[in-house]
Amino acid sequence: MDSAVPEVIAVVRQGEYSERLTFLYKIVEDTQNTVRFLDTKAAFCVTLFSGMGAGVLEHHAPETALHRALFAAFLVSAVVGLLICMRVIFPVIKPMKSPPAEHGRPLPKFFVHSHHEHHWLRHTLSNSVDNVLCEDHDTYTASVLGANDHDLLLTMCDEVLMISLVRQIKSDRMHTAMYFLAFGVLLFGAVMLT
Repeated sequence: MDSAVPEVIAVVRQGEYSERLTFLYKIVEDTQNTVRFLDTKAAFCVTLFSGMGAGVLEHHAPETALHRALFAAFLVSAVVGLLICMRVIFPVIKPMKSPPAEHGRPLPKFFVHSHHEHHWLRHTLSNSVDNVLCEDHDTYTASVLGANDHDLLLTMCDEVLMISLVRQIKSDRMHTAMYFLAFGVLLFGAVMLT
């Protein structure tokens, strides 16, 4: 009877990790859906700014000081709003630091990142696939096979924190872009009516 106790404890612990990993996976999935929604909203704002800009540039109105001032204010609002939307769609965010190594061994990373020698411009202009990823098949397979549930749990926690950071920054930028969009719509109406 006593020999079965460690096996039962091992099964319970394995089940705990499974539930936790599933929970973290669902958080990542939900957060990624929110990020996609924010990207869609930013793309809509870019389309709306572009359409209003085209309308204002084609609008022929008498040259008055009021019209020039409204036109300049609209252009500033549209350009700043577009730049903010671009920062929503293409955020440049440095990842947070991972937790320190445990028991003298580094924690494995299962989400593959770009190699430190990788440069986006080089891969834009050429078809070379050398040094793009920090892992190759052998090193990645070895890290996955050598991992335990605890390692996977720590990696998923890192991913939840990273994707949550991206979501929050995109959300804050989108909030600001909406103010510029509302101001731009008001200025667009004023420019078209003058």
